Amino acid sequence: MPPRGEAQETRTRLLDAAEIVVSNHGFGGASLREITEKAGVNVALVKYHFGSKDGLVEAMMLRRIQPLDARRLALLDAVEAATPHGALRLEDVLEALIRPPVEVGLSGTEEAKRFLRLIGRVFAEPPVVMNLMGRHLAPMMKRFDTAFARALPGREDHDQAWRKVACMGVVQHSLLMMAMMQDLPFPLAALRGPAPKPETVIRRLIAFCAAGMRAEVGEEGELA
Repeated sequence: MPPRGEAQETRTRLLDAAEIVVSNHGFGGASLREITEKAGVNVALVKYHFGSKDGLVEAMMLRRIQPLDARRLALLDAVEAATPHGALRLEDVLEALIRPPVEVGLSGTEEAKRFLRLIGRVFAEPPVVMNLMGRHLAPMMKRFDTAFARALPGREDHDQAWRKVACMGVVQHSLLMMAMMQDLPFPLAALRGPAPKPETVIRRLIAFCAAGMRAEVGEEGELA
């Protein structure tokens, strides 16, 4: 068994290498050989630290997702503590959901760019990848389900769920577009220019999502 410090360093190198390879090639296209070569270790150490390639990929995603969701829940805790009874303010709930990924994704670091590519990969890969992440995201999303029900009481669960999914999609897609803004073709070239500050992006996304969450839709699907 390697010394604890050496083992932790090896584990970190494998996670970093996996993040780079998966963000470039996707989950299915990520070669264990390429990952271990980039990390400078042998394949046997993947089994020692993570059990398998799937275990390595899961640990790699959780390393980014768990701090993000902890931040979301801390913000939601503050919102609920400020209003222990009655309806929550929708914009406050949305901010708790939206602020953490925007702050991380627009921090400008190489890790942030990889983070955005990884999130994009999750939505583009076969459902097994999303299901893997879903097991870890479920407790956080249940908390937000309850918060949204308090912010918009009276809506059916099915309708509420669709609106929440749409909001999360808007946030994820917007972050990906901003990450590749300088390479976008016409007509999106109109969006080029100085990158907006994270706070500006957060406010825009909250306003957009709040309007969508509140929109009244008739029985046949028409906007009221």
